[in-house]
Amino acid sequence: MRPILFEIGDFTLPSYYTLLTLGFLAAVFLAWREAPRKGIDPDDLLDMALYALIAGLLGARLLHVFADGYFWDYVHLCTDPLQVEVPSFIHVPCATDADCVAADAGALCHPDTGRCHPARDCLAALKFWHGGLAFLGGFLGAVAVCFVFLRRRGIPFLKAADLASFGVPLGLGVGRLGCLLSGCCYGQPTTGPLGLRFTGFVTRAGPDLTCPPNYDLLRDTPQGPLCAFGRPAFLDHAEHGLLELGADHSLPVHPTQAYEAAFALALFAFFYFWRRRRIRFDGQGIWEFCVAYPIGRFVIEFFRADDRGLWLGDTLSTSQLIAIPVVAYALVRLRRGHREAS
Repeated sequence: MRPILFEIGDFTLPSYYTLLTLGFLAAVFLAWREAPRKGIDPDDLLDMALYALIAGLLGARLLHVFADGYFWDYVHLCTDPLQVEVPSFIHVPCATDADCVAADAGALCHPDTGRCHPARDCLAALKFWHGGLAFLGGFLGAVAVCFVFLRRRGIPFLKAADLASFGVPLGLGVGRLGCLLSGCCYGQPTTGPLGLRFTGFVTRAGPDLTCPPNYDLLRDTPQGPLCAFGRPAFLDHAEHGLLELGADHSLPVHPTQAYEAAFALALFAFFYFWRRRRIRFDGQGIWEFCVAYPIGRFVIEFFRADDRGLWLGDTLSTSQLIAIPVVAYALVRLRRGHREAS
């Protein structure tokens, strides 16, 4: 995998955010080209895209914060960061805060345990560039802001929304390739031919639960305390005792990032090259997308293994729960639209 797309000196471009940005720009460009055919001023579309980007990032981040199991970590980062244990910091011994800073292991030394913790940060929940975005939260946030924007500009919402039927899956498909390169959103172990293995290294923790620099301390594994570094899938497998000491690759896992990228790009191809010129009523494209994508995402979620908020006895993820009412509502709107158009 390649979490850093490329770097020149101290300048680096992370794979995930670079491809996410490229996907967004490509989607906006195609929608901008299509806007005049729909009777929409391209400048209005560009203004809306900027608002949608901000609202989408905020919505995606908020859904992650509140639904993916990290809410109290963000609260404690503001109120009492000594309660937050970062795996790559907590094993670093210290006598003063300066020891943690010097070891690049946070900024606070716990007076009782003599271990490092992160600095107080009341804005951590908003810092999406540190990782943690949930697509459906971003999608719903962007839709809400676009609805208000279009009403104020006097533009029919559903006419403009059809532009998103091909723009959103294009941006999503390219963005998921960034997930693949960075190693997030990984799948369950598999013995199938498409299984991917992620790199890393695992070793036993040293005296007093110390680890080499940049390693995570995994305290509660079946093999006892371990030190590990690597991509998220590797760390997950090490923590659950699925890897031997000295392992340098994870178990093969479903490439769920590639599954979703392929699915999203297939939706883009359908909506852009076929449905775009065969829409019978305003909203047909976006409502069909709101049926197709959540169903595909619902299925792919069963193959994922990363933390994404599990409910109902760890049966359904947050995205799956949101998908159910979205599909139901979209089906109702499609039925109404076809009835009115016939």
